[in-house]
Amino acid sequence: MKMVREVRKEDKRSYLIGTAHFFPYSFRTSLSRYIKDARAVLFEGPLDGHNMAKVVNAGTYTGNGAHLFENLDRQTIERISEALVPVCRGKSSFLFFNLRTFREENPVYEMIKGLKPWLAFFTIWSHYLERKGWRHSVDYEAYTLAQEMGKNVVFLETIEEQIKVLESLSLEKIRYFLGRVDHWDEYAQEYVKSYLDGDLENLKSTWSRFPTRHTAVIADRDEILYKRMRAYLEKGDAVSFVGAPHLRGISQLLAADGYEVHKKLHAAP
Repeated sequence: MKMVREVRKEDKRSYLIGTAHFFPYSFRTSLSRYIKDARAVLFEGPLDGHNMAKVVNAGTYTGNGAHLFENLDRQTIERISEALVPVCRGKSSFLFFNLRTFREENPVYEMIKGLKPWLAFFTIWSHYLERKGWRHSVDYEAYTLAQEMGKNVVFLETIEEQIKVLESLSLEKIRYFLGRVDHWDEYAQEYVKSYLDGDLENLKSTWSRFPTRHTAVIADRDEILYKRMRAYLEKGDAVSFVGAPHLRGISQLLAADGYEVHKKLHAAP
């Protein structure tokens, strides 16, 4: 776990940890070491089933809505279908000649039917990663550990605030990333390497075209998250989990406020 920053001011010490929402490996042992002595464990937003259901509800059309595939060309749909469900290979082509049959027999079409573009995108992406063996989540793993240890869990944003951010995602960026489906394996491998190396610069350049990499999701929220975690950092013994792309901006805000921020190169005591 190299996405860890030790945060100090006077005699108060806390940790800032960059997470990956999806990942092929577990960090349970390392995370346990940081959480066990924490006074408070902070997360970007709620991670429980009740609040996740709110996200799904917000991302589902209440009436008729455009299917994401209506915004994609035929070739992109075929490649996405093949990436998620290899059995679609050689089948999608003739199904396109009969749209009704395609809708009934293409499992990816059915998977995202009724979903708004942003939730349809995350559904496709998460299924792709799961098929590649990405069955872990750093932030959710930390959340379950904090609960098991009976820690004071704090959410820095409400689920409504997070949903508002998700709804701001650009359809154009979603279309662009889906159109790069042939490069997904390359992106995923590069992401794993960058995360394991703690390489924020490469992480930023590799994922610059990912739909969530824009000001409303990263830079604006850096300030919001920092302002809300500051009171806990001032008391010390806090562990704050934020998405890895937030690590650089929040570290800069900490330094500007007089905190010493050091990259942690070994496990917590």
